[in-house]
Amino acid sequence: MRTFLGLSLPNEVRERIQGICYGLEEIRWVLPENFHTTLVFLGELDREQIETVSEISSQIGQSPFSIEVLGLGIFGHKSPEILYVSVSFSEALFRLQKSLDSSLRRVGFSLEKRDYKPHITIGRFKRDREKRLEMYLKEFDQFHIPNIEIREFHLFSSRSGSNGPIYSVEETYPLQLD
Repeated sequence: MRTFLGLSLPNEVRERIQGICYGLEEIRWVLPENFHTTLVFLGELDREQIETVSEISSQIGQSPFSIEVLGLGIFGHKSPEILYVSVSFSEALFRLQKSLDSSLRRVGFSLEKRDYKPHITIGRFKRDREKRLEMYLKEFDQFHIPNIEIREFHLFSSRSGSNGPIYSVEETYPLQLD
């Protein structure tokens, strides 16, 4: 099963983000139910590996915290591939991500070595160049959602769908008050 650990978002946050998903033609918008922030991408795992991930995740000792969304960005090498909403720096978020990453590496998981850049993917560009992209980015460069409460994280599975990936929560791990 293709998997990752991540944060789901409250419905009101999903609705606010969905409110800016318009006006570009050469993009496939992500469905609001698929909005999330990845903590650790795991890739294809078997049942035994999923049990190990679950055991490690359930032992993470961290209090609930808040994140905020501010602005937009693009991933892509030669041309834009992904349009995302930026998640601002949060010490608690980075601590959670680092704790999961290092715990999984210690037991032998091979994880991406990229720097962690928290974000929420809202669209995937088609092959044609998007003519209105610069105007869109300027319009929403101050898009802001403060104080998004994070009380849990999840093990998600991912499968291909006709309009892009479909994510399902497989397990939930509550953040514990210290």
